[in-house]
Amino acid sequence: MELWRTLPYLWSRRCCRIKLHNSFTMNNFQFSDCRKAVNQATFRPTAARKAEAAKLLQEAMDFISNLEEVKDKPKAKSKKRRKAKRTAAQRTADHMDKAAMRTNEVGPVKPSKKAKTSSVEDAQASLKEMDDRKAVKKSAKLKAKKVASGVSETDRVASLEAKIEALTACLAVHMETTSLSSAIEDSTDRPF
Repeated sequence: MELWRTLPYLWSRRCCRIKLHNSFTMNNFQFSDCRKAVNQATFRPTAARKAEAAKLLQEAMDFISNLEEVKDKPKAKSKKRRKAKRTAAQRTADHMDKAAMRTNEVGPVKPSKKAKTSSVEDAQASLKEMDDRKAVKKSAKLKAKKVASGVSETDRVASLEAKIEALTACLAVHMETTSLSSAIEDSTDRPF
């Protein structure tokens, strides 16, 4: 019989091993058998079950007492404590202290020999460029708005013309009704 078949693992076709049970095997002593015997003696105590449990517990005690003792590892040094995070106020105060400690190593400022002057023509050209850019932006915005609304210019004009005609017709009807009522009122005031 092969050695791998005697181990408490099931070998699958993919060369992976799967543990069959939770027993911990050491030198032919299985803790799961001991646990099983103790459970049986606890829930259905008979003389035979008690004896079996006591025998397995004694084997476990012998197993543990026969283990070799090793020296304890020295305790690891405690890690250095990290400094607590500083608050925003503390950081600001430290920054201000550092700024106060600094010296001005730049030296005195020397004025340049050639004074800078402004040109009216350059300023006007710059303003014109800015105005042109604004006009281009505005027209692009309007075009984008028209495209987003989905209505073409001709459709918009036709719609406005139809509204104007409808308003004109309403105004004409209103004018006729008001002129008729005023004529009737004028005729009732006269005795003849």
